[in-house]
Amino acid sequence: MRHARLWSIRRRIIAGVVLLAAAVLPVEAQDTPAAPATEGRAWPPVAVEGEVQLRPELRDFSGVQRWRVNGQEITLDDVKARALLFQGPYVLQDVLAATLLEQEAERRGISVTEEDVEAQIGVLREQLGLRSEYALDFHLRQRRMTREGFRQQAREHLLLTKVLGERVYVSDAAVEKFYREFGDMLYSRGKRVAFRIISFNTEAAARAGLQEMSKGKNLVEVARAQALSPAERAVAGELNWYETGQQPAFPPEFEAVLFAAQLNQVVGPIKAVNRYHLVRVEKKSDPYQLTLEEVREDIRAQLRRRDLEQIVWPRWIGEQLANAEIEVIRSESADAAGPEPQAETAEVQDTTESQEQPGPPLETGEAD
Repeated sequence: MRHARLWSIRRRIIAGVVLLAAAVLPVEAQDTPAAPATEGRAWPPVAVEGEVQLRPELRDFSGVQRWRVNGQEITLDDVKARALLFQGPYVLQDVLAATLLEQEAERRGISVTEEDVEAQIGVLREQLGLRSEYALDFHLRQRRMTREGFRQQAREHLLLTKVLGERVYVSDAAVEKFYREFGDMLYSRGKRVAFRIISFNTEAAARAGLQEMSKGKNLVEVARAQALSPAERAVAGELNWYETGQQPAFPPEFEAVLFAAQLNQVVGPIKAVNRYHLVRVEKKSDPYQLTLEEVREDIRAQLRRRDLEQIVWPRWIGEQLANAEIEVIRSESADAAGPEPQAETAEVQDTTESQEQPGPPLETGEAD
């Protein structure tokens, strides 16, 4: 029974605490790779589909004790109770796994500085194509995550890498095998354009904007003046990238204009998606294939990260859980309704000899 319970905990912890595995490298168990992040942003929607936008006063919890909604009070304890109701055991698993990782790091004298975290956040944003603050906020809203949570996950992922990263070794043969299997899919680039766009509600407004720019007004200024919301205004006039075959695709009439436009010329108005648009194409590139040497180290890092999170971490945390002393202390009111109160403690094993020692690196992949 004890082993069954620990295996159940282990399975849930693997799902809940793989620490950015889904965000950084959404690779399925059958080794299907994720497409690399594209440069810039490809005209994403301002809101996640079906999303109810958060009001500004609900975003910051610092110093808050309660809220009033139409005169009715909601306390911070109410929020905590709801979080525990829906996600309590899973959050507890996250805390437990993070604590065990911290304990191992402290035992080995490993630490993560704030400078390390800042650098890691920069790397993650680059890998995910989150170059603007808008793109980062959109990414986090899709995952119902706060910026503070994103930062904490970055820190935990760094600690995981420092504590267990030495256990993963990726050979040149594994890198080359990955490139042979997935190179055409991941490292081929279609025709691409970099462009800026302004959207208007009417054709007359679009022509008026075109007239303003012909008199010297900056494109970004015109774009911000036409934005329908603060979220749109924050990214108005940003440089976007679009590639043939990209999904979701632009309307055919819009795509045709993008690839036919001359560089640095404002084109339009173009009617698409019930609005009128002006675009300025600033860069174009022909189709090409990245060579193995160009992406060798990127592939190696991707395979190391995948095996660290999907093989080494689950094995390690399972062993740590098997040897951990987990004590459940209940309140007196809960004990009053049951038998003689006592702490619930998992079977304790002598961990002196079973402490994890750095073992040989894990070889990833197999050469053909």
